[in-house]
Amino acid sequence: LTTLFLCSFIHTTTSEMGKVKEIKRTANVAWSPRLMQSIYIAGGTVAQQLDATFSTSAHIELFSLDLSSPTLDMPCVGRIESKHRFHKLIWSSLGLEDGSHQMGVIVGGSDNGTLTIWDADKILKSDSDGALISQTQQHVGAVRTIDCNPFQPSLIASGASESEVFIWDINNPTSPMSPGNKLHPLEDITCVAWNRQVQHILGSTSPSGRSVVWDLRKN
Repeated sequence: LTTLFLCSFIHTTTSEMGKVKEIKRTANVAWSPRLMQSIYIAGGTVAQQLDATFSTSAHIELFSLDLSSPTLDMPCVGRIESKHRFHKLIWSSLGLEDGSHQMGVIVGGSDNGTLTIWDADKILKSDSDGALISQTQQHVGAVRTIDCNPFQPSLIASGASESEVFIWDINNPTSPMSPGNKLHPLEDITCVAWNRQVQHILGSTSPSGRSVVWDLRKN
């Protein structure tokens, strides 16, 4: 099965919502940061699914958005192979302001507790060797959710199996911290989200219906 990803926008002149672009990929996606002038969308091959070709390979691709073009296509402008497929993909603005990463960094969560960080500019150049910044395997199970702190782009949160929630510094991703003790019964963390007004507040949710708010100052 090939997934058809649809991009919908509100047209300010008509206040109508309609399909303007599409990408035929079985992928998790992340938009480029708002600080960038050009608009891109990153797509990472979805974990635990197969497309119509039954391919077992995995990739991260960058697609360019040009709203002035009348076609529905979004051209692929960069592509690298990945060792892992993805449950979640985010695009952080880290490095945009100081120029250390000209297009920010892309972070992916995969099976086997793997969290991988890439330089987005190197993906645009299809530089497979130079794109990888780091890859760690700290979580117990699949990393199903990631979120970037809106106040500190180097700070990300991730959630995985056995009630694991980790806080990472992208500049030093080898030593994540936990916001508190694991909650019982142990279960998957399906979503983490930073508060958009208070930088040290984080929320997490689980399939059982339990949502938790963490205060990182009390860790």
